[in-house]
Amino acid sequence: MRWHFMLLLLIPMLGGCSGMPTVTVGGQGVLLERTASGISGQVQLTVANTGLLELQLLEYHYDVQSSEGAVWHGRHAGELVLSPGVDRQATLPLVLFPPSEGSAVEGPSGPMHCRVWGSLVYIGNGVLDETLAEMGYLPQVAFAGEVVLHPAQAARSD
Repeated sequence: MRWHFMLLLLIPMLGGCSGMPTVTVGGQGVLLERTASGISGQVQLTVANTGLLELQLLEYHYDVQSSEGAVWHGRHAGELVLSPGVDRQATLPLVLFPPSEGSAVEGPSGPMHCRVWGSLVYIGNGVLDETLAEMGYLPQVAFAGEVVLHPAQAARSD
């Protein structure tokens, strides 16, 4: 019983024993559809495993806020095992509704600036990682950044 307590004291310092992925907001995304009732799009992230063991990416929890104030709270499955030394692109969907009754998100047809922030829940492939996961400890890594959503037609022509 005493060793459980000691292990729990170490958990905040571990951050996942196999290493921690780094998540970078891509800076650009795609604006798929814009109507008077809302906007749909996608945000690009890059996830890198700089550790020595594989990492299983479980789930993204994220928020996207437009320059007009509309906010999207999203969850998206990670669905990926990331090998050591590998970078992968992840695409997070978003839907922005008007920030208040009677307003519209629809604005000019050009690019749209947004803030993105959230966390990625993952599990390392080490023995201690798996033990901690069985005890309910799932490490997370935070990410944040600015992104410009470009209309899909403009993004295709680049």
